[in-house]
Amino acid sequence: MGSDPRTAEGNSRHDDDLDTLLTVMHRRLGIAVADRLNAHGGPPELRTPDLALDRLLAATHRATGNAVSRRLSRDDYADQHESALQASLEPRSHLARRPATIRVKYRGEALRLVHNYWPFDLAEAMRTAVRIVQDLCDLLGDSTQPLSRADTTVEQLREHLEGMSRRSQTHRSQAALSSLDYLNTVESALADPAERLADELHSIRELLDEELVPSVAALQATGRSYLFGVGAVAQDLMDDLTHGCGHADALARVVAEVERASNDFVGADLTSAKLDDVPLEGILWDATTLWPAQWETRVRRASLPSDEEQGVLVVAVTGCDSAIHADA
Repeated sequence: MGSDPRTAEGNSRHDDDLDTLLTVMHRRLGIAVADRLNAHGGPPELRTPDLALDRLLAATHRATGNAVSRRLSRDDYADQHESALQASLEPRSHLARRPATIRVKYRGEALRLVHNYWPFDLAEAMRTAVRIVQDLCDLLGDSTQPLSRADTTVEQLREHLEGMSRRSQTHRSQAALSSLDYLNTVESALADPAERLADELHSIRELLDEELVPSVAALQATGRSYLFGVGAVAQDLMDDLTHGCGHADALARVVAEVERASNDFVGADLTSAKLDDVPLEGILWDATTLWPAQWETRVRRASLPSDEEQGVLVVAVTGCDSAIHADA
């Protein structure tokens, strides 16, 4: 299909107008430059090479300082954002203060949410990634080590981060009832730090694939003369991983809070709770815990002394042959 002559004519007129505008602006800029030079006594004198080098170094110093300032500002902003977010989550993080009957009713669902958002120890996994990058830096700094080992270490890091990203992908439930619903509160508390950790992992993997992997691969051709560039990228990756450890630690704290609210019923009043379909294994209780009628004896037979403190029992999968006292 041929092009519309009117369209081609319009495009040509647009290009001509742009060229005319650029020409006029260039002429006006030249006049402004000439006027400024004449106002200062004409063109400046030629400067010595040493003075030109000094000016170049000064400009480089300023540019480096600006880059460092931007990075520090980014880190400060991230820290402030993290503190503000933690402060906003503080009122709703005290799940243990919610009624015991609500906590025990939704115990199974809450612990399943914990498993979804914390399928394994993500904090330890992040620290493992930091150690791998540190091993890479140590390897690059050791002239006795073959550079081929760097490829192996980078591949190990890539597989480790890929496994973390694959197993830590979570999505908020679309069936949340309201902001006052207990399970929705639990999921929101877990999802916020989990999503920040997932975003950090995505950025880290991009830095790994787009900068570190090509830089390490180039070492085979360039040798150790290119180590400075690789070391700089590795340090950036180390900084990002360390920052990601903070997100993992924040998620770990929420996980611990949910588990504590789901397991600790020491001194709780559960007399009105319906326990028929509630998984009780792992619940902590003591002599002051009040159970529904006909449940206390059953719970005692299924309980063992816990390692928490004297007098605290834990409901076990296989309990005692006879009922034990809570003050045992």
